[in-house]
This record gives sequence, structure tokens and C-alpha cells, in this order.
Amino acid sequence: MGKNLLSKKFLMLSLISLLSISYCKASNSYDSILLNSLSQKDSINPVEVFEQLWQVFNTNYPYFEQQGIDWSALYKVYRAKITPQTTDDELFSILCRLLGHLNNGHINLINEKVQFTSGPTSGLKMEDFSWKLVRDKYLKGNFKSSPDSLIYYGWIDTDVAYLRIRRFPGYEVVDKYFDGIIQDLMKARGIIIEVRGNPGGTGSGVEAIASRFADKQRLFMKNYNRTGASKEYNNITYHYMQPKGPVQFTGPVVLLQNRFSESGSDAFALAIRVLPNAMSIGEFTGGCFATYYPEKLINGWTVSMPWSYATDQNDFCWEGIGIAPNLRLINTKEDISSGNDKVLELAIDIIKAGGYERKEVQGSLNDLRISLVYRFLETSEQSGTKEAVDEFEKLQMKNPDKVYFSLQELQFAVRKLISENKSDQARAILELGIESFPNDISSKYFLAKLYEQKELPEKAKGLYAEIIKIKTNFPWERNILKEAENYLNHK
Repeated sequence: MGKNLLSKKFLMLSLISLLSISYCKASNSYDSILLNSLSQKDSINPVEVFEQLWQVFNTNYPYFEQQGIDWSALYKVYRAKITPQTTDDELFSILCRLLGHLNNGHINLINEKVQFTSGPTSGLKMEDFSWKLVRDKYLKGNFKSSPDSLIYYGWIDTDVAYLRIRRFPGYEVVDKYFDGIIQDLMKARGIIIEVRGNPGGTGSGVEAIASRFADKQRLFMKNYNRTGASKEYNNITYHYMQPKGPVQFTGPVVLLQNRFSESGSDAFALAIRVLPNAMSIGEFTGGCFATYYPEKLINGWTVSMPWSYATDQNDFCWEGIGIAPNLRLINTKEDISSGNDKVLELAIDIIKAGGYERKEVQGSLNDLRISLVYRFLETSEQSGTKEAVDEFEKLQMKNPDKVYFSLQELQFAVRKLISENKSDQARAILELGIESFPNDISSKYFLAKLYEQKELPEKAKGLYAEIIKIKTNFPWERNILKEAENYLNHK
């Protein structure tokens, strides 16, 4: 009895661990197998390293067409520079030059010495923003911080509030303390939100914070993920901001942004952009919105790259471009050194003048859909799993244009349910997922693991048999394929 319970707990912990990394990082097990097999060679040919990196991007990078990049032409240019005698330093330099053309802050190349980042801020020092200047001169040293020190807030004067988001925490953390911050700032005539120098953080925190400024539900971003045997970008996760918490601030809002506002800050700029009572000042943001993952190269280096396709509510892709401010104004190095933040000062003047009203933002009120995943979680919690399944199927059949089923949300929901020991609900929503996404290798694997836990070996075996027929693109999929093969070989 005790041994069986212990094995089930171990299985669940293993599954939670795999779920938590499946969409963000490569598994070490695959890396070690790959590198151990290569260590038997006398040396690793730099040509092979180049070929691997080029092919990884050729297969998985979503933005060649959007950026107008001829990846095959770049292959010819840079492949000609590499021979079997190319040194590691030379190879790293060549690969950095190749990846630099992609101009994306989520593309990184890391060796044992240094990390290269492709993107507009690569190798640059931020000189147009100083937190010390804002803190000492404009806030006069009087400000508060969140418990995790990711958010600072205070008053420029009696009616202009200042909110600096240094990084975006997860939504669970935001829900614990951010409502108190908003309530402290509710009497403000306007709020200045600072994301200059913010490199990102957690995506769920972006929506959680933005929703405290929402007047109504508004669509601000779509994230396209690959599904099906052909791995096409046809499964959409819709990102909405909508009123959340006991109070929302809907007065004038001014966002301050610069090129060092990246990743989560890019998405936050998109969200604030759809509010009719908000505007932005500064420079284009960094321009890297999409989710990304790392691949291990055969020589031990790591390369990361985007693997989803992100657009705004009107299907325009800002990746590699960045979100334009409503008013472009950039501090010089001399401005900061002389103790003047002209960007912040303009924001203060705009709020004191009454704000910056704009027309209703195009497209933000279109395509307002219900998330089938989140509705399932709510209904299963309130009424039970069977009722949640019945409602899911009815909504999907009767209102296909008013609902959406996100593969990305599915994986996060399963992780949440398993962490809460709600394996029956996790199994039910995975079964619904496989009906809609029959070629999703991760959903089949997670469900097979849950069948193993329930001692349903034939069902698990059937899923593993289907898994080995699916084409793999990513490290976690290769791990799953190997485990499925091992399972079938020992049954």
C-alpha cells in the first residue's frame, strides 16, 4: 500500500516537472544523451554545429516571411566562412553575425564564456533612463515597493501617481498585492506607468496588471501555436484585458517605454495601447513578444529562439519592430547626467493638462471569445467534472465562433490541476484536447501518464503507439518520443 502510494506520488511529481518545462526549455536528459554520444568522437566539426543551428531555425523559426529574410541566402553566405579548422571563437563570432540579422531579443547564443543576444539593444547600455534620478528628484525619495521588490510606486505630487514595473511577476503574486497598490493610487488625477528598462517577466502577470486599468474586456494580442501533422500556426490563444479586482483605475494613464522595454513589456505596451484613456511616450519597445525555447547544440552551446507567432488584435505582427509610442521622445545621455528626465516631465504635463483622449481603438472589441479551458476549470470547480465536460462540448458545438480552445492554455491548465491533485479533471480535459488536437504529442503523453497512474495500461499503450508516429520538432517532443519507444519496447 505505502509503496504503491509512493510510486504514484513520484509519477505525479515527474509529470508536473515535465509539464512545467515543456513549453519553455529543453530537457537535460535529451541533452546528456546527445552530448554523451558525441563525446565518443575525437572532436566536433564546426561545420556540423553550423548545419544544426541553421536547420533548427529553418524548421522552427516563425518570422522569416514577416521579416523578409531569405534564410537560404544567408546559409550560402555564412556556410562559406566555416571549415573543419574553424576555431570555437571564430565559429561563435560567425554564428552571432548570422543570428544578428534576425533582430530578435529572444534569440540568444550562449557558450561557456559569453551570451550573445540578437536584437536592437544587443551590446548597448541603457542611457536614457535612470531609476536613481526618478527616485531621488521626482519622487523625492518617498516611495513604496511590493513585497518582491518588482514594483515601486509613489507620488510625483499630490495628484500625479508613479508606478514602476521593474519586472512582471506571475498572476498569483499580482493577485496577492496589486489591488492594494491600485487602491492606494485611486485618488490620483492620472497614473504614470514606467516600463523603461523592464526586460519582461511572467506573461500572466502582464494581463493581471493590465486588467486593473481596464474599462471593459478588450482584445490586445493573439498568439499562434503550431498544431497538426503539418505543424501549421493555426491554434490561437487570445489575450484579453478585462476589469479585475475590487477597483480599476480608468482615469488618464501614461506609459513610459524605451528600447529596453522587452518581452513582457512589449506585450504590456500592446495592452495599454488599446485603452482609450491611455497613451505612451518614449521610444519603440524592444519587439520580442513570442514564447521561446532553448536548443542544445552538439558542441554544448545553447541557442534560444521564438517558436510561436504573435500579433496584435488586428493581426499585425510587431515582432522585430516594437510598439511605437504615441509621442516619440528620447532622453539623451546628457539629459540624464544633468538631472532631467524629459520623457517623465512630458507625462506629468499631459496628466496635469487633463489626459490624452483617443478614439476607440480599432479591433479591441472584436472577437471577444470565451476560453473553453478557463470555463472548464470554473465549471469543474463549481459543479463537477462531468458537468464541465458536457458544457465544454455544447459550447464547442453550438457557438464555435464565440469560443476558442487554446493548446497553450490546455497545457497550463493540466499543470495546475495536477499540482492540486485533481487528476480526474486533468484526464477529462486532456481527453477533450486529443479530440481537437489529435497530433499534439504533449497532450497524448500527459494523458498516457495519467492512464498509467490509473492502472489502465492498454489505454496508455495505445497512446504511446500513436506518439511514435508523430513528427517531432522540439526537444521536449524528442524526449517524449524516446520515452514512448522505451515503454513499447518493454511491454
